[in-house]
Amino acid sequence: MTSIRTFLYNAEGHDEEIELTSRPRRIGKNQLLWVDGSGVDLEGFKHLPPDMRAALAEDRGTRNLEIFDTFYRFVMPCPYRSKGRNSASLVFIVGKSWLLTVSETRPKFMDRFVETDRGETLNGRLTPSAFAVALVAELLEVYREEVARIETEIDKLDSAIFTSNEKQTLLETLAKLRGQVSRLRKSLAEAANTIHALTRPDFFAHIEASDRAYFEGLGRILERLQDSVSNARETVIGSFDLYTTRVAQDTNKLVKALTIVTVITGIVGATAGIFGMNFDTPFFHSGISGFSYVTGVMVGSAVAIVIVAIWRRWF
Repeated sequence: MTSIRTFLYNAEGHDEEIELTSRPRRIGKNQLLWVDGSGVDLEGFKHLPPDMRAALAEDRGTRNLEIFDTFYRFVMPCPYRSKGRNSASLVFIVGKSWLLTVSETRPKFMDRFVETDRGETLNGRLTPSAFAVALVAELLEVYREEVARIETEIDKLDSAIFTSNEKQTLLETLAKLRGQVSRLRKSLAEAANTIHALTRPDFFAHIEASDRAYFEGLGRILERLQDSVSNARETVIGSFDLYTTRVAQDTNKLVKALTIVTVITGIVGATAGIFGMNFDTPFFHSGISGFSYVTGVMVGSAVAIVIVAIWRRWF
């Protein structure tokens, strides 16, 4: 189990990660407090400031966005690759001068977001809503990376379809990619419900006018992501069509080969049957020379049929 990480951003001083046992006496105009409780059990929140504990203790409804007197809360899904689970919930609780994030496990993008800022930042000038939007944008980047990864896997699969003879393995890979796209679509649909709630006029009445443009920007990012996921789904379907075409082509080649073998076998059998009839003709008394002649004719016919098939590219 991880521990709570607390960051105090100060645009006029130094950014620092602090041990939070009580709320700072005063958070200035150019300061912002972010508490990340992702992956922390309930015991880990006992040292939170009273206002944060009260916000965390509020009953959670089923809505994606809930607005209270001094804070608002919304939930964003984090995509999972594992089968049987579409996403994990990341809860954002946004106060007047602070932001609290909570989830079952700490998403990797959180640490990446923190590590991006190596020096002093101006994050303290951001409102908690604007900072929350920055975190959501980083979360949506995870979706974009997943789409890019899936598209790369699809390109590899398309190349393998033309070169590999392991059809069962290719089909399993195709089914796996289709499942990943499906889970990503479902997770993104959950995120869309939250972002649509965050861009409604009734929510804009509860935040500063300067923050509205940030949430509207999330809506535009969401639209591009939805288009990307839809394109990835169409690409997977196209890969399946390519796979079935390759299988049909291989089956057609096999049928042609079997047909040629059947024709050769039929000619050999018919010839053997003719010369096996009980008619007393001079040819049947030709001995070894007659046998060699008939055998040579059968072999020559078979070779001729194979040469014609190769020349006509029947297989």
